[in-house]
Amino acid sequence: MRRRLLAAWMAACPGLATAATAETSRISAEAAAAYQLLEVRDPEAVPADFTGGGHTHYCATPLAVAAVEALETADPFAGRLLTRALQRPSLAHHAVSPSGRFRVHYDTEGPDAVSPADADGNGRPDYVDLAMTLADSAWHVQVEVLGYREPPRDDDKCADEIDIYLTDLGRSRRYGLTYPCSSGDSGPSWLEIDNDFENPVFGNAGVCEGYKGTRGLDALRVTLAHEFFHVVQFGYYQGYDGAWWQEASATWMEDVLHPGVNDYLQYVCIFLQSPKRALDGGDPRVDLHAYGASIFAFFLDQRYGRETVRFTWEEHARRRAVTLGNFDRALRDFHGEAGVSGPEAGLDRAFSDFAVWSWFVGDRHRDEFFAEGGRYPSRVEPALAVAAGAAVTDSGAVDHMGSRYVLLDPRLLPGGATLRIDQPGGRWRNRLFLASPDRLEERVLQEGGQVTVRGWDAWDEVVLVLSNVDRTGIGYDYEAVVEYDPGLVDDVGPPPLASLDPVWPNPFRPAGHGAARIPFALHRPSAAGSLTLYAADGRRVRQFALGARSARRHLLSWDGTNESGEPVGSGIYYAVLEAEGVFLRRPLAVVRDR
Repeated sequence: MRRRLLAAWMAACPGLATAATAETSRISAEAAAAYQLLEVRDPEAVPADFTGGGHTHYCATPLAVAAVEALETADPFAGRLLTRALQRPSLAHHAVSPSGRFRVHYDTEGPDAVSPADADGNGRPDYVDLAMTLADSAWHVQVEVLGYREPPRDDDKCADEIDIYLTDLGRSRRYGLTYPCSSGDSGPSWLEIDNDFENPVFGNAGVCEGYKGTRGLDALRVTLAHEFFHVVQFGYYQGYDGAWWQEASATWMEDVLHPGVNDYLQYVCIFLQSPKRALDGGDPRVDLHAYGASIFAFFLDQRYGRETVRFTWEEHARRRAVTLGNFDRALRDFHGEAGVSGPEAGLDRAFSDFAVWSWFVGDRHRDEFFAEGGRYPSRVEPALAVAAGAAVTDSGAVDHMGSRYVLLDPRLLPGGATLRIDQPGGRWRNRLFLASPDRLEERVLQEGGQVTVRGWDAWDEVVLVLSNVDRTGIGYDYEAVVEYDPGLVDDVGPPPLASLDPVWPNPFRPAGHGAARIPFALHRPSAAGSLTLYAADGRRVRQFALGARSARRHLLSWDGTNESGEPVGSGIYYAVLEAEGVFLRRPLAVVRDR
């Protein structure tokens, strides 16, 4: 444990690297854990040589858990540091929440002061009132509605109420943190969150494009939901071996309580852009992989039911550890209740499905997968370049519970292909999908990992999803070989004529229908083309570049907006298809309900 703690701290603190190389002999892993937590709590108390500079890890709970565990084996020097790092803030005021379950501590003067605003004149800052209300609401949803255990409380190191301290954490770029009251498998805890969330570091994350995180009262909302779920988790199991799932499921819980805030979106790209990494990989003290892994909790929630996340915590409590085997047992119990067993039960199938869901996001999103998957970033994967009579290979390595996507773009390439997969080590689940805007089809891979796809130009993309379902290990090798054959044509063949079929629904009511579908067919391949919406007076409203399209049926969706993204008004519009000498037109009525 000592070596792991020291290595993780050095990775988290770049400024430490040079000094620690020379000073390793005088700093223990326990002292490293203390300094890392002190840098959050009291940066001035950390020697300049042992500071890590800026952080982007917004929940410091893993640091508190590591510090509590380190206290068990600390020498006297490190023990004093850890005790200081783990001491509670000294704040002048406190108030008990309406439910009587929480005691909120705060200051009205000094660096940790909350805003003095008191709109209701009750003699207590509004920020404190809201924090108490949100804490009570988090208890109600998580314990009374979702059925999690009541968090343990005692009169020794933790008071009967769950303590919440409001301090200035913005200077360390942290939303909040939860402290176990003592070491052990489980137990009570207390928490600390920012006193106003107005520091510019909040809502200014630059990790995932388009999503900056939250600040102000929205940050207060999601942080209390997140940190209180840590309190609940620690009543089941609080060991650091579960840190990744503690953070992933707590980030999911933010959205369960406050679905309109979507703070978790600032982390999703980190996970989706590194599919080869293990689901449970990374250390939440030094990277954000676990926060992005929150989408696995969303998957369990939406694929199996919201209670499935609770089943995993019940397994962790029974086994006194967090292992992937616990997820397997939780899922098998669930499937047993549903009457499903055999190879379709358990974690192997679940992770394979999760890998598929994780591909169909962004501009590939479909309604049967993640509810908010359209807001997730699509994986940018260059398609393998194929040539007739040549075998093209994609190879590499994947960690346990990791995935690899092999993409083929068959447009303008008539015929088909044969795919072969070689995976000499580990356990794998391999899936092949053929996708077009209006269709998604899965093909069964033959024994030995081979499949032939005929008439593949009837699809926009063909993707091979390779998922390693081992529970441990890194660097499992794979090789995928693709042989393109123009002679593997489909019996159906291309349409005899190009067509622009009736738009549906028509009339189109954007508020109720969401999108109008515009189906069309090409009787020969088209390297370029367009489908344009015109108003009745001839004004161009919206144009879609079609790019390369094969000779088959296609489908395009229009959401009723113009080139600037503004809603168009009620009226008659015309869809015009132009491609390889084809010029076709269809009318469409748009109705805006008042």
